[in-house]
Amino acid sequence: MRILFLTNTYPDFESSYRGIFVKKMATLLQKEGYQISVVTPKIYRESHYHEDQNGIHIYRFPFFAGNKLLIEHEKIPFVRMGLYYFSGLLITTYVILRRKCQLIHVHWVIPTGLIGVLVSLFLKRTFIVTIHGTDLRMAFEKKGIIKRLFISICRRASHIHCVSEVQKKKIESLGFENKKISVFPMGIENSFIESGEKRKDNEEDRPFVILSNRNLLPIYNVSLLIKAIPVILQEEPQIKFLIAGEGAERAQLEKEIYKLNLNSSVKFIGRVPHKDMPELLAQSHIYVSTSLYDGTSVSLLEGMASGCFPVVSDIPSNREWIRDGENGFLFPVNDESTLGEKIISAIRNRAIREKSRKENIKIIREKALWPVIIQKMKAIYESQLNR
Repeated sequence: MRILFLTNTYPDFESSYRGIFVKKMATLLQKEGYQISVVTPKIYRESHYHEDQNGIHIYRFPFFAGNKLLIEHEKIPFVRMGLYYFSGLLITTYVILRRKCQLIHVHWVIPTGLIGVLVSLFLKRTFIVTIHGTDLRMAFEKKGIIKRLFISICRRASHIHCVSEVQKKKIESLGFENKKISVFPMGIENSFIESGEKRKDNEEDRPFVILSNRNLLPIYNVSLLIKAIPVILQEEPQIKFLIAGEGAERAQLEKEIYKLNLNSSVKFIGRVPHKDMPELLAQSHIYVSTSLYDGTSVSLLEGMASGCFPVVSDIPSNREWIRDGENGFLFPVNDESTLGEKIISAIRNRAIREKSRKENIKIIREKALWPVIIQKMKAIYESQLNR
């Protein structure tokens, strides 16, 4: 079975974090005997137009990205998007014919979904979509033509895969039938479970570490954590904070740390290769996410699997995994005061941290490990191609 992944994002180099879970899915499906090809936009000058990674052929189409992600543009770059679609259509058509792909799997409905629709009509191919989060948020926030385009693409798709129950409910509210929709997250590698099970019981032997590893972009709202740090240090001055990731807000966040005189307690460690993330999480005690919006956060699932105690924003997708006061803490969006209180409470309550570690590892093992996810995706492919 030959599958084309048409995706907004895919890792550009070895240490890249962009779309790492899409690459993992492609790699595991390839090992299961599928032939996977990938079409994705070319963002960075150093990225290759074509790569063969262990039998997976990756093709990148140009659109004068200028080393800048689409999500980093304040306004829609219409001229570039015109080239994006023209170039994407040509490359996608070529790859499907060259690699004899039978099914198109679109990751993110907006913007690559439109390419999937047009090519599927022209070449008469079945296509399915995976909604990851930002695409659905854009459809409901922007409305107008973006929402109509989103609905049209989903209507043309033979199957819709959502990564959270919240997404499914919104899709159903648009009039789509339940039988056309499936719900399960992107997967977690077993190395995170292993790091969680090996976590040292005697935490007093090392500094207490709080980790944020979301990208430094406005939607992840990392500045909220920085605002809460002075209150936390006033009560627990020995605590250390690690901020991993890169993004347009890094310089401003570093200025905030300097102004608040927090340099001795906060360290920016930049982008961490995914293969090193289990070890980083294993050395951390509390995982914090201040995100304003998420589908199902793979970072949260990795933190849970690694035994970190989650303190995350009270948004619908997080409530699917975290029960406040039981296997983690939830705090209101944009409320640094409550965030600080929750972190202090987690620091002082070792019993709840240990209880949540065992429970969260069990949850991830049952619901989110890659072998479970791959079997579900294979069932979707086979059902669609057998129709």
